[in-house]
Amino acid sequence: MKKPIILSIALCAAFSAAADFNGAGYYRLQNYKTERWASMIDNKGSIDMAGNKADLQAIQLQKNFDEVCCDPASIVYIRPAGSQYQIEAQGTGIYEMIGHYLNIKETGSANGNKLYYATGTYDGFEKYVGDNNPFPKDITSATTNANGDYRKWFIHPMETDGANFFGVRPTVAVGSRRYGTVFGAFPLQAYSEGVKIYAIKQVGAGMALMEEVTGPVAKSTPVIVECPTENPSDNRLQIGMEGSAVGGNILSGAYYCSTEKSNHLNYTTFDPQTMRVLGVCSDGSLGFVTPAELKYIPANTAYLKVAPGTPAELRCVDREAFTADVDGVEADSDAPVDVYNVAGVIVLRRATRSQIDALPAGLYIAGGKKILIRR
Repeated sequence: MKKPIILSIALCAAFSAAADFNGAGYYRLQNYKTERWASMIDNKGSIDMAGNKADLQAIQLQKNFDEVCCDPASIVYIRPAGSQYQIEAQGTGIYEMIGHYLNIKETGSANGNKLYYATGTYDGFEKYVGDNNPFPKDITSATTNANGDYRKWFIHPMETDGANFFGVRPTVAVGSRRYGTVFGAFPLQAYSEGVKIYAIKQVGAGMALMEEVTGPVAKSTPVIVECPTENPSDNRLQIGMEGSAVGGNILSGAYYCSTEKSNHLNYTTFDPQTMRVLGVCSDGSLGFVTPAELKYIPANTAYLKVAPGTPAELRCVDREAFTADVDGVEADSDAPVDVYNVAGVIVLRRATRSQIDALPAGLYIAGGKKILIRR
């Protein structure tokens, strides 16, 4: 028990030295009383000021910072909206969810940081967003029924070197390297030594062309992240700068995987015919694969959309390997072979040389080799 206690004390000391809310920017929100952190896990919600009813289940509150530090849903962008504020995350915002902007009002300080109320006002009615669960649960939801200190929040600016960092927890191990995917509503850039960011540019012949991305990446861009260790603190990304679009990136992303609450169902069903997710191929290499047990795309992760008939495994390779052997089939060979397009979909079965030569111009795979048909 000593290590968690020491870690908790260290984190409290680190956060107490953090800056406060200072206008438009990226932040995390932490309840003062319960110390739970807010994450946007859905884009559905409602609030009835006069009727004293609210549905804020989309705002999950979680105490374990070891999980929060690698959760893209915990990072919010706060910007002015007139005299009030819009809080954005996961491709949506609090106004889109409940039809109201929020007031952010300072209310004292604690541990060297300012405290704030987050309230909504309509026709004279005011509701406070808070955490009304005093019991030692790790995870609960936000509410408008909180009182006293349960209404108060810290607003911690995102840091790269400090305690309020964002790091990647990898999900795939290949040799000494580890990989994960990230899909978040914020721009990002590799920061920790050994961290690299990749995009997928093309699919074909059982391969996925993976190329490194350098420089800041635009928000809402699904990427692969190579990590030196399993510890998110060692796999930090810098966020919040101006990012650029990644040309040719064919990865897709899912913000949500809400599958349990009937009024908050929001998920992407995994289709083994048209989707692949990051994993380990049967030869031990990194690739995009088809897990038999996967039902839904995990929240805030990237996946690959493919054409029906695409191989179940797509090895991740560099451009040199992807474009190798575009040298044609021997001219005097007329042995029948299956022919595939660059997406891995079969276009001819047991085709002869003359049938291959009659194909439209393009790149194909026949007899295990890439062939280029020119017109």
